[in-house]
Amino acid sequence: MPAGTASITGLLSAHGRWRAECWNLIASENLPGLDVDRLLVNELSHRYGDYDGIDPSRSKYRGNRYIVQMEQACAEAACRLFGAVYAEIRPLSGHIAGIAPMMALARPGDAIAELDQAAVGHRLAAKMINCPLVHIRALPLPFDAETFNVDVTRTLELIERERPRIVILGSSGFLFPHPVAAIREGIRALGTSTILQYDGSHVLGLIAGGVFQKPLEEGADLITSSSHKTLGGPQGGLILCNDLSIAEAVGRAVQPGLQANHHLQRIPALHRTFEEWMTVRRGEAARVVETAQALAGELDAAGIPVVAKHLGYTRSHTVLVQPGRLGAAGKLELALEEGNVIAGACKLPQALGGEGLRIGVQEFVRRGLLPSDAGEVAAVIAGILKGDLAPEDARKRVRALIDKVSARAQ
Repeated sequence: MPAGTASITGLLSAHGRWRAECWNLIASENLPGLDVDRLLVNELSHRYGDYDGIDPSRSKYRGNRYIVQMEQACAEAACRLFGAVYAEIRPLSGHIAGIAPMMALARPGDAIAELDQAAVGHRLAAKMINCPLVHIRALPLPFDAETFNVDVTRTLELIERERPRIVILGSSGFLFPHPVAAIREGIRALGTSTILQYDGSHVLGLIAGGVFQKPLEEGADLITSSSHKTLGGPQGGLILCNDLSIAEAVGRAVQPGLQANHHLQRIPALHRTFEEWMTVRRGEAARVVETAQALAGELDAAGIPVVAKHLGYTRSHTVLVQPGRLGAAGKLELALEEGNVIAGACKLPQALGGEGLRIGVQEFVRRGLLPSDAGEVAAVIAGILKGDLAPEDARKRVRALIDKVSARAQ
């Protein structure tokens, strides 16, 4: 090891100590429950569950009689939780889950319509066209900055004009439910074969908790998602649908098309995550939304511009700040980190300034944050962003609230 380089175990310990003294407000991260953590089973990380199609009993490896039962139980729990007929639990990430439908259902030259970066979209298709073998057209979905949502009228005009094979709803800055039912109705009226995909990566926990929307009931052909963000499970991906032909085609794209080993150590923990949302975590989603709304209101009262004030700020875990005269978003996120507040810069529509700060409350709520704590969180953030609170003073207040929340949770 080079002289002066800390050991890996030392770095890991230092990371843990530091993050324990921070407010993690990254909108795409979360903490699992202790039972979920304990079920990340190391022994299974040495095993293979490779199978083609959607039936785990077709595993190419022997010795998997109990692994097959675990995978079947996990998929069945996902279906019960989300009201789906088929659940694909093998994707190793939300990105793999998101691109599997286009790999399975689109053809060279097809158009895929999705929100672009300025509308805080994941840009699944736009990223895929960086691969020379992928010949698709990525079209930006019309977005209305005033409602901070997909523009239904212009989207249906785009569908009629371009006939995209897939329309992907969903966002990295998901503030409000997307108009799934209206777009599905419009697709039917147009008589196109367009597939409606809902990227629920950021809001799947809110969907599980029954406080956001029900995409499959509203007309989505499939939900693709990560399994960790608001859901709070192990990192990985998930695909849900009610159509056998879609399930089988997407299953073949996932495996063997995109991966051959789906990291079995995740499966017991993922199953426990679904069970928790059907029992002990049912009320968590409502607390997350209530806390996000309280924080947005307190930030606004402290003079920090917040997106969609006229709409109640948010119906999700996310709050979006417009930096404006406060400075560049990239510099502001660094200033927050100096004060032990971890958040991230993001793009915004040009009508809203072009860039912003994205704040997610889900992990802090998991640690015990309440809506009544939002005033102190907002005061520290506002103090840092305005330059009125020195980093060392911010860190003291961050630690003090962590201690308060921890003591209350005991």
